[in-house]
Amino acid sequence: MARRARSFHRNVRRAVSGGPALVSREAFCALSGVSWRELAIWENEDLITPAEIVEREGRAEIFYDREALRRARLIRTLAEEFDVNLPGIGIILNLLDQMSG
Repeated sequence: MARRARSFHRNVRRAVSGGPALVSREAFCALSGVSWRELAIWENEDLITPAEIVEREGRAEIFYDREALRRARLIRTLAEEFDVNLPGIGIILNLLDQMSG
């Protein structure tokens, strides 16, 4: 159990200048209950956007913020509880973004 906790904490980091905590793709999927495949689909549909992408040793490490986690929970609620399809979810999120921005 302690080993798993250490692994999880390595997947959480602070943004530059002490900003909000960012989580890796692996941690994001665990926290939100979303599969890697679902997350990839949502990213392709522009429903979720990473907060930061860092190149390390020729590999891109992707990090998500608290807003992305909130958004993932909303997407799951819309899809699972209200049976809204991806295009409908995109429209709803776009309208919510316009109202808050």
